[in-house]
Amino acid sequence: MSLAQTDFCRKYGFDPQSPLCAHIMLSGEVTKVNETEVEFAKTALFTRHPEMKTWPADHHWFFAKLNITNIWVLDYYGGAKTVTPEDYYKVKQKVAN
Repeated sequence: MSLAQTDFCRKYGFDPQSPLCAHIMLSGEVTKVNETEVEFAKTALFTRHPEMKTWPADHHWFFAKLNITNIWVLDYYGGAKTVTPEDYYKVKQKVAN
C-alpha cells in the first residue's frame, strides 16, 4: 500500500515512487476466514464495495484474510524498515477530527 493511493503525495509534490511517498509492504499467508469471522468480513467488504453483494455465487467466492508474517515500511531514504506483526498490532489508531 502507498500514500500514492491518497492525495498526500500529490498535495506535497512527491513522486509516487519516492520513499517520501511512504509504502508499506505486507506478506504472509492468505487463509479462508472461519465461521466466527464471516459476518465481520462480509460487513467490512460490502460496506466498501456494495456491488459485490450481487456477484454470481457460482463463481465460488469466499472470504479470506492475510495472516501477516512480515512488514516493511519504506518512508525515507536509506532502505525499508522492518516492523514485527506484534508491534504493528500494538499501535493505537488516533481518530481524526
